[in-house]
Amino acid sequence: MSFKIGDNIVYAGSGVCQIEDIKDMSFFKEKPQKYYVLKPLFVTRSQFVYVPFDNEEQVSRIRPVASKKEAIALIDKLPIDNCSWIEDRNERKATFTDIIVNGTREDIAGLINLISRHAEKLSKEGKRLNAQDEKALTDAKNRVNNEIAIALDMEPDGVADMIYEKIGLEDFA
Repeated sequence: MSFKIGDNIVYAGSGVCQIEDIKDMSFFKEKPQKYYVLKPLFVTRSQFVYVPFDNEEQVSRIRPVASKKEAIALIDKLPIDNCSWIEDRNERKATFTDIIVNGTREDIAGLINLISRHAEKLSKEGKRLNAQDEKALTDAKNRVNNEIAIALDMEPDGVADMIYEKIGLEDFA
């Protein structure tokens, strides 16, 4: 799939980005090559991600943002229950990270449901999520909220409120 300047896309660990430019660049005195220059959206600090055209593995991690129809279909499927809690902390961290970076929209929504339900269970016991699980939850929510916000032309906070009403979680934002 080819992309053009101005396209909104999702790129692996960077989340929702806009293709700011496509240009020949040279890093570390290597021969110039063509790069997608991606500007992550919904971030406060200015940063860019450079994806070389010739690197099939990296380019394969670029996918279009959900269409309005796909975003609505995802919301209609909520809550998604497609994964189970992993007791081993290190294995859980690796699995959660892989889902956030490489998973489908449905995988990430299922992860949000899983962690949120676990947080509710812990809360009833007077406990809280550990920092690692809290970060995974925040990253997953940002990914889903930002992508749906672009698809539905709204603010990410509005997406969180809409999903909260749909699935009845205490706090999706």
